[in-house]
Amino acid sequence: MMSWGTKITLSFVAFVAVIITLVVISMRQDISLVARDYYVQEIAYQDQIDRIRNNEELGELKTEVVYDRSAGKIVLKAPGAEALEGTVYFFRPSDATLDKKYSIRIRDGRQVFAASDFQKGLWRVKVSWQVDEKEFYTEKVLIL
Repeated sequence: MMSWGTKITLSFVAFVAVIITLVVISMRQDISLVARDYYVQEIAYQDQIDRIRNNEELGELKTEVVYDRSAGKIVLKAPGAEALEGTVYFFRPSDATLDKKYSIRIRDGRQVFAASDFQKGLWRVKVSWQVDEKEFYTEKVLIL
C-alpha cells in the first residue's frame, strides 16, 4: 500500500510528463501563415475592397470561379472577356506547399483547370486581373 506522499509525487511526475509531451508535440507542428506579408496586405485592404467592387459592378459580365464536380473541372468564367492579364492563385490554408499560381489564359470566355491536379480538401481560389489599368478581384472557397 502506497502512502499519500508517494501518490502525490507520482501524480506530479505524471502531470509534468504530460505537459512536456504536449510541448514537444506542439513544437513539431508546421504552422503555415495565411500569408507571409499579412500585415502589409491588411494595410492595403481598401484597395482590395475596390477591386472586389469593380468585379461586382460588371453585373452579368463579372468573373467567377465554378467547380463542376461531375466533370471534375474548376472553371474560371469571364464572359465577354477576350484577353485578361492576371493570375489565378489556388491557396491551400492547411498546407502552403500545395499552393499553385497560374497566369490567366481565357479561351471562349473561360479557363479550365482539372480538379484531379489538386488534392481533396478546402481550397481558396483567388483571381486578380487588370483591364485598361482598372484592377479586379474575386475569390471563391472550393471543397474538392
